[in-house]
Amino acid sequence: MMADVQVIFEDVISKILLLENEQINDNVSRDNLEEWDSMTHLALISELEQVFDIILSDDDVTEIKTIGDIKKTLNKYEIKVK
Repeated sequence: MMADVQVIFEDVISKILLLENEQINDNVSRDNLEEWDSMTHLALISELEQVFDIILSDDDVTEIKTIGDIKKTLNKYEIKVK
């Protein structure tokens, strides 16, 4: 059985965006997190695609601006994250 999707999601976010789990919320964005630059964005997309075995569309990649957006996008791919 695959590990808990929520745990995997939080691990990816904390590893790539350098956040503690309690800092992860839907409002964290590219605008308010200095570490989330264009290179980090690509690393984040790549890691999400790898761990969840999906390919995000170009539109998905450009529309992701917040952690909430990431969750919405993953939900489109049947990956349920709270």
